[in-house]
Amino acid sequence: MDRRVLSMEMRALGKSVDRYLGETMPASASDATGGNARIIMFLARNRDKDIYQHTIERKFCITRSTASRVLALMEKKGLIIREPVAHDARLKKIVLTAKADSIVADLKRNGERMEQRLLAGFSQAEKAAMFDYVRRMRDNIDAAQREFEAGEGKTTQRNTTHDDMTKKEGDK
Repeated sequence: MDRRVLSMEMRALGKSVDRYLGETMPASASDATGGNARIIMFLARNRDKDIYQHTIERKFCITRSTASRVLALMEKKGLIIREPVAHDARLKKIVLTAKADSIVADLKRNGERMEQRLLAGFSQAEKAAMFDYVRRMRDNIDAAQREFEAGEGKTTQRNTTHDDMTKKEGDK
């Protein structure tokens, strides 16, 4: 029986999009390989905010050591600089260089081409419905994640209470 699983189809689509973007990346963006391009675009979209290494770690779900290594390589390639901030000597905000800014425009154009290909043949109503469906699915997953995290806390609390009750019973 051939059973289609939406989450698997969505994951495959996401990987296909990533592969397409990687294969069609403009030559001017050759220094922005893989995750670098995503970080560059994140920084470009958030120019109005101070972005730090810990922001990158959380946004891209990577460890501190991975973020440190990736950012150091990006700095070595001349894509970012790390600037100290006045309010905390330990922090350095991550800023795009002029070299990265020129790459941003090319990456945006490539992303727009991919988006047009992805949505080719869909009516405006279908596109609107699809965006609504995806937003609702994301909301559902976010709610499930919050419930899971809340349940984790309750499990720990329940186990502690159970342990306390066991100790009290053993003391009698």
